[in-house]
Amino acid sequence: MSVTALEANRLWLALLTQQRRLGLAARQLLTKGGKLALNCVPDLSLEAMLRLSHAALMAQAAESWTAPLAGHRVHRYAFAGRGEGPPVLLLHGLGGQASSMAPLVPGLTGLARRVVLLELPGHGRSPEPLHGPLSAREYGAVAIACAEELQREHDSKVVLVGNSLGGALALYTAHERPELCAGVAGLNPAGAELSDEAVNGLPRAFSDANQGAAQMAALLFHRTPWPFWLVARDFARHWGTSTVQRILDDARTGNDRSLGMEVLTDIHVPVLIVWGKEDRLLPLRSVEDFARIEGARVEITEGCGHVPQLERPAAARRAVAGFLRSLKS
Repeated sequence: MSVTALEANRLWLALLTQQRRLGLAARQLLTKGGKLALNCVPDLSLEAMLRLSHAALMAQAAESWTAPLAGHRVHRYAFAGRGEGPPVLLLHGLGGQASSMAPLVPGLTGLARRVVLLELPGHGRSPEPLHGPLSAREYGAVAIACAEELQREHDSKVVLVGNSLGGALALYTAHERPELCAGVAGLNPAGAELSDEAVNGLPRAFSDANQGAAQMAALLFHRTPWPFWLVARDFARHWGTSTVQRILDDARTGNDRSLGMEVLTDIHVPVLIVWGKEDRLLPLRSVEDFARIEGARVEITEGCGHVPQLERPAAARRAVAGFLRSLKS
């Protein structure tokens, strides 16, 4: 075992010993607002968690590389599949990284020829864009370029699976380049129409990291997975960065606030929408817009928030794997 893997294992074991404390802190967060409860929880940086998740993915035989896509240096992980189904492209949400989609991988490698986890520019191990934070459409160009690459390599259409912003990018790709797409699975995807009230409710920067951590946990999860508490404060700090706020500022000013009904009703590939009913970041009425996609199947997950693959990973795996089985390669 490599030194990096040994260090990652030691760190992971140390984190596991905190699980009981984290569970208690989580209950206190719900009842006392979070500021005092988080004092007993380690404040792990997103960079440290990135190194840990990288080591974990590599230990599971992932490929890892950074190469140009749509004019940007973009990092990807990939797993060789054992199935005959189309390759799968996994797209994370705003401010996230590839590891947030990793819980889906075990359910897909037995069905697909290849599973790729893309990290958007300025996210995860992908460098910051040279000319500043990207717009949603610029991220869309990166997703399309990656789907084109997969299609060339495997002579097959691609299944795109995305959460939040990643779900919107998957739907955008299906509209712009339907010849690339075998299907789209969106897990609480962005892209539906949002009211001024909903947009203005999206958080800006947090002056207090503890308060920000508690607020983001409440927005993202129904029952917060304990590992999130480790990075919750740094995630709250990251939420105020220009990478995240560029997308939210565009939405606040009316630019790329949604994909638009003219786009959603002009998508003609198989679509699955999995929606955590307790999502407090995006409104439940979003599913009404997605249900207007021709032939779309909408599944509501009770007791789940904005990130189904982290909060209800087994249910999310079953839903996406079942969707993949339903497709013709």
